[in-house]
Amino acid sequence: MRNKILILGLILGMGVAVVVDQQQRFEAPATPWLFPDLLEHLPSVTGIRLSGAGDGVDLVFDEGAWVVAQRFNYPVNDKQLFELLNKLSKARLIEKKTALSKHHATLGLLEDSKDAAPLLVLQGDTALKPVLIGQQASARQGSFVRFQGDDQVWLIDQVLEVSRAAEDWLAPSLLTINDALIEQIELSKPGEPRYRVVRAEDGNWALAEPPEGRALRYDTVLTPLATTVGQLRLVDIALHDPALWVGAGSAVYHLTSGDRLILKTAMAEESHWLRILVEADKVEASDVSDETRQGKAVGSLRSPTLDQVLGPSPEALARFDFKITKRTFDDLNRSLESFLKPQELVATDG
Repeated sequence: MRNKILILGLILGMGVAVVVDQQQRFEAPATPWLFPDLLEHLPSVTGIRLSGAGDGVDLVFDEGAWVVAQRFNYPVNDKQLFELLNKLSKARLIEKKTALSKHHATLGLLEDSKDAAPLLVLQGDTALKPVLIGQQASARQGSFVRFQGDDQVWLIDQVLEVSRAAEDWLAPSLLTINDALIEQIELSKPGEPRYRVVRAEDGNWALAEPPEGRALRYDTVLTPLATTVGQLRLVDIALHDPALWVGAGSAVYHLTSGDRLILKTAMAEESHWLRILVEADKVEASDVSDETRQGKAVGSLRSPTLDQVLGPSPEALARFDFKITKRTFDDLNRSLESFLKPQELVATDG
C-alpha cells in the first residue's frame, strides 16, 4: 500500500514537470533522463541500496512497507524516501563531462577507495543501472554522476544528497504532543527529590508542592518540560536492553485523555537513550513493572489521543530503545533545584 502511495505521489508531483517538458520540446532538444521511465519501473523496485567506502544501507520494501534492513526492519523515513525517488524521477543528464578516470576523484566519483562515492542501486529491476553520486556542481544546481562500470561523467539537473548511514533513514518521529494535551508532569531523577508540575491559574506551569521559602527563577521556567516532547525525535535505535533501565530516571506525562506516557532515560557509553512506556489507567508508575506496563501499551493504543501523539507502533515501543540527543536527555532530567532561584536571591527579594 505504501509503495502505491509513493508511486501516486510521484506521478502527481511530476505532473507540472511533464507539462512544461512537453511545451519545451519544440523549443529545444530534449535531454535524456537519468532513469528513463522510472515511474513505470517503480512497481518492480524491491529495494534501494546505498553503499561505498565500507558502509551501506538497504531500504527494503517488505510486506507492504519500506523498512531499514540494518535497523531490524524499522520503518523508513517516508518523506526522505519520497524526496529521493522524486528527484531521481525528474533527473536529466544535461551535460557531458570528463570520461577520464583520473578526474573522478576531483568530482567525488571514485568507486573502490576509502573516499568512494555513494553507489545507488535500485534493486529488483535490471533496467535501472547502478549510479555513483558525486559532488554538487559549483556553477549551477546539480550533481555529478556516472553509471557503474562507465567512466563517462554527467552533470544532472538535480542535487542528490544521500546518506549511507542506516540511522539517517529511520522514521524520526517519537512523540508529537500539543502542550494543551498535557495535564501534569511528574519527574524523578536518581539521587534527586521527586517533583510534580501542574497548570497554574495564569496558564503557566507551576510546582504542585513548591519547597518552603523557595521561588521559581521566573514564571515560564518550567515550560521546556512540556515543549521538549512537542516534537520528540530519535537519533538511532537499539534492541531493548532491560539492564540499561534499572534505576533509570523518568518523566511521567499525564494527558487530558487520562492516558499516561512514561519516558525513562538512561546513559550508556556516552550515548543517551529513551524508553517509552504507556498506561491508560491510574496505576501508580512505581507499582508496576516495565513488562506489565508494556503489556498494557498495546491495548491502550486504541486511544485516539495516543494514536495521535505516538510515532512508533506498539511493537516498536516494546522492542526498541531509542537514542536521543543530549539536549533532549538533559531537558528530561532537570533537577528541581535548577528551576529555583538561589536561596540568597530569595532572601534578597523578600
